[in-house]
Formats: sequence, C-alpha cells, structure tokens
Amino acid sequence: MIILSIGSRSKLYNKIEQGRSIEKNYKELALTTIIKHNSKIENVSQFFLKEGPLAILPFHKKKFSVVWSVSNLFFQQNNKDLKKVLSVKINTLLNNFSIKNITNIQSFPIYLNLKTKYFKKNVLILGDGLHAVHPMAGQGFNLALRDIKKLNEFISKTLKLGLLIKESLLLKDFYDARKPENNIFGLGINLINVFFKDIKYFSSIRKIILKNINNFGFIKKICQVISDRGILV
Repeated sequence: MIILSIGSRSKLYNKIEQGRSIEKNYKELALTTIIKHNSKIENVSQFFLKEGPLAILPFHKKKFSVVWSVSNLFFQQNNKDLKKVLSVKINTLLNNFSIKNITNIQSFPIYLNLKTKYFKKNVLILGDGLHAVHPMAGQGFNLALRDIKKLNEFISKTLKLGLLIKESLLLKDFYDARKPENNIFGLGINLINVFFKDIKYFSSIRKIILKNINNFGFIKKICQVISDRGILV
C-alpha cells in the first residue's frame, strides 16, 4: 500500500480522483500566528467578526495560537500592518489583555476540497489531500486523526486474519467508513461559514440564534462531543 500525504493542492492526486471532488475557492486567506502574553487565557474561543472568523487556541499558560480567516481584499489592504491590526483586534476582544509578542504571521489560501474517490489500486490519499475544509471550526486536523485511527484498525484486522493488504478490501472498507463523516463535516462547516458571513439575508435569524444559544445546553454539549469524537464513533 502506498499512502500519499503531500498537501492539499498536489497534482498527483488527479491521477487517482480524476477531477471527481467537491471544490470551492473561498477567496479567503487564513492568517496564523502565536501570541505570547501575560494574561490568563485558558479556554478556546471563536469570534465571528465582520472581517471573518477568528479562533484563539491556548496551548500554554502564556501562549496561544490564532487562526483568522479574512478576504483576499482585506489581506491586500492590510498586508503591511497585519501585526498592528491583529493586536488591536485581540485587545478589543479580550479585556485587560497584555501582549508580549506576536510571531511572524503566516498565511495560506482557503479552499474546500472533498475527494469523492479515495484510492486507486494500492494507492491511498490521506491528510489534507483527502479533505481540505475551512479552518473556522478547527476540524481539519481532527478529521485526519480519525482517518488514521480507522485506517490503523483496518490494517490490524487484515493482518490478524493473515491476509495480504494488496489482496484485501482494506481500502474500500476505509473509504466506506470515512467518506460519510468527512463529507458531512466539510459541507457542514461550509454552511456555518456562509451563515456567519455578513450577509443581510441571515442577519435576523443569526441574531436570534446567538442571543439564545446559551439557553440550550444540550445543543452545546452535542456540538462539543461531535467535535471531539466525530459522528461515527
């Protein structure tokens, strides 16, 4: 078995999936950086701003990473002052916040790309090449981890049965097991992104949902479980 995990935009994948994929160019960029601070930030936060969704992901008592999705136009207009713009935005969002340092800001284009064909003969696509999703929900890496876990289960089962991988249905079983969840998550995240954009048609219902979401604890709990464990446990 050959596994291809070479990023989301490699042309090698075309020989396997032959152009059969669900694609969308968001015309956005994800800005990522690490911020060192002197404040107490412990919880993951997601802010839906007019410029685009911004996530704060703590990984150390005095450090957190930031993922901010912005339009290509916003990036072009603020490219020379990104640190200043981000600093002002973070200080506005977090009260009494003290920034020590913002590392160099990296950027990468955002696409939706969900492969509808995962393998050809003994060659399997894995990682971002299989499903590139909008980073707003932070689920791309989680999907990859679940793929790896499921693939490992099928490999172990095949070997325990004394079968050769190339003569087994391992790759088809993996495809059947993972494609539904990967597509549901990818398309679901796309719908959430559209819903929270500054679009007038959704403004009224968006305000109602955001105002009352804290009254529905069970919905929040379900969302958390799905994010942590996936749909197909």
